Amino acid sequence: MQRSYLAIALSLASLASLAQGYYVDEQSALRLGNAFSGGAASGEGASAAYYNPASMLLAGDEIAINLAGVSVQSEFDGDATTGDGSVPIQGSDAKADNFDLLPTAYAVRQIREGLAAGIYLNAPFATGTDFGDDSVARYQVTESEITGIDLGLALGFSVNEQLDLGASMVIQYLSANNAVAVNTPAFCLSQQDAATCAALGVDPALLGSDELDGKFEMEGDNTAIGFTAGALYHLSDNARLGLHYRSRIVHELSGTATVSFPEQTSTLVSLAGLEAGKADGSTQIVTPETLNLSYFQQAGDWSWQADASWTKWSRYQELAIDSRDNTVSALASAPQVYDWNESYRIAVGVGYQLSPKLQLRSGVAMDQSPIDDDKVTIDFGFADYRAISVGLSYALSEQLTLDAGLQHTLQQQRDIDQNNLASSGARLKGEMTTDVNSAAIGLRWAL
Repeated sequence: MQRSYLAIALSLASLASLAQGYYVDEQSALRLGNAFSGGAASGEGASAAYYNPASMLLAGDEIAINLAGVSVQSEFDGDATTGDGSVPIQGSDAKADNFDLLPTAYAVRQIREGLAAGIYLNAPFATGTDFGDDSVARYQVTESEITGIDLGLALGFSVNEQLDLGASMVIQYLSANNAVAVNTPAFCLSQQDAATCAALGVDPALLGSDELDGKFEMEGDNTAIGFTAGALYHLSDNARLGLHYRSRIVHELSGTATVSFPEQTSTLVSLAGLEAGKADGSTQIVTPETLNLSYFQQAGDWSWQADASWTKWSRYQELAIDSRDNTVSALASAPQVYDWNESYRIAVGVGYQLSPKLQLRSGVAMDQSPIDDDKVTIDFGFADYRAISVGLSYALSEQLTLDAGLQHTLQQQRDIDQNNLASSGARLKGEMTTDVNSAAIGLRWAL
């Protein structure tokens, strides 16, 4: 009986990596307004230290602070079943309405002609999902969250009149946690008849309810170092190309796994060879490398920019959990396979200097999902997205500029058939819809 129960728990433990989420674009109010197009070639503002350190030579001496808000609304519409797939799971609708605030700070200083230094602090990985402990998706996930904070130290220099180069060292802190419910009745009925389960304190009539649910939660953190490298090529006084690369960063997250069960299931849990409580564990998560090619051109009061970027999400292949604790080690005896793909993003934007103090901007972006149809899960039910942005910059004084941006992502819809009947005793079949909206405001001080 222990082996089958461990197979169920293994699927629960593997869900911790699904908090990894997507890279969060909203790192600058200035860049949000044009859908993050041309970031590696623009060189406008101190955020150049992050988007391409080679372009810092165009930014002047500046300090910038930003605050972005990202709203993500996800909803599952379909059937949630347990047992042999014919018993409905009781609970609230699987909806998640999350709002994250992302502060960022940047500074650039021109050390001398042809040499600039910068520093930045931002959160490029900061997402979360909370469907609640009683939703119909609780056996797949109840809550998952990740926070990734970058501290970057950047340097840019001129090689000649046409070419600038730059690089930065990135110190990245990553924390993650994940919680999921344990479908105790489904496990018992997969091993014993109804009468035996009842004798063990697990009433078969409660299959599909949350009365006998256990809970499995994991959390961990780590700090690791990566780098970025960039180049800026001046095609003319008003046109340039930018190339920016961010390295992968490998995190060995260490933390704890906590397991709890209702008192009336203690006999079953004991027979399964498990112990409720807290134990140490570790796992590896890789934040993937990206490559961005940007173009920027100024023509009088107008500016145009565009870029294409590539992210190696194929790094996200599997998750393996290590622990010296016998229970956790048994739960994670084999890695969980995900097989994501590399993805591509394109964006174009335009800016217009309406008056000496006011600049308007807009942009559109299209991003490819790295997840194949048969790999879609409820907390990653994202499809290819299409985003529209608007923004402005207003000079409050000669030294102080206000930036603001808004972005709306067209509703994403994705079919899902997450069949975990053989592992966690649950299946979701239907459609996921996701709406994402973001806004940001920032201030830039010219020093």
